[in-house]
Amino acid sequence: MRIFHRSRRFSSALWVLLAAALTVAPAAAQDAVSGTFSFAGKTYKLTHVNVSRQPLMTDNSKIVFVVLLTDNPIPAKVLNDRFRLELTDLAREGKFHGVSVTIGADRKPVGTSWNYAKEFGGAMITRADQHTFEAKALDDSHAEGQLFGQGSIGDDKWDYSASCKTALTTSK
Repeated sequence: MRIFHRSRRFSSALWVLLAAALTVAPAAAQDAVSGTFSFAGKTYKLTHVNVSRQPLMTDNSKIVFVVLLTDNPIPAKVLNDRFRLELTDLAREGKFHGVSVTIGADRKPVGTSWNYAKEFGGAMITRADQHTFEAKALDDSHAEGQLFGQGSIGDDKWDYSASCKTALTTSK
């Protein structure tokens, strides 16, 4: 009888731990992005977002937020790389299309940003003044707001507009 009682207590504790784990796990399901990226008459639906908090490339004493909006998922090993050099290769192979924008502590685009598409040969560098971020929230744990931008490369125009909400990752 005593063994049965201990077994039930253990089982109850296990269920409590499992319920707690399941409550924490779906946080990523709350991440959301809605928008489009267009280049030379082709439009791609933006369905994935990743925002990382990291030191500014040119001044490690300053922290920036790098927002990546894409039409397809990006492998975690690429997202976890601070420099994300493989993004150009993946875009060149046509595996995704999207935009990466660096946001400063003042909630404005800063430095250089990137547009990714096979049509660009992988990646095209863009200026901060070609992007706008309207923040609802931007802190050490999450980002929420609207991003949009436009420009051209030769005679071909590009533009994007997206709303996003996501938890942040940290890159060193």
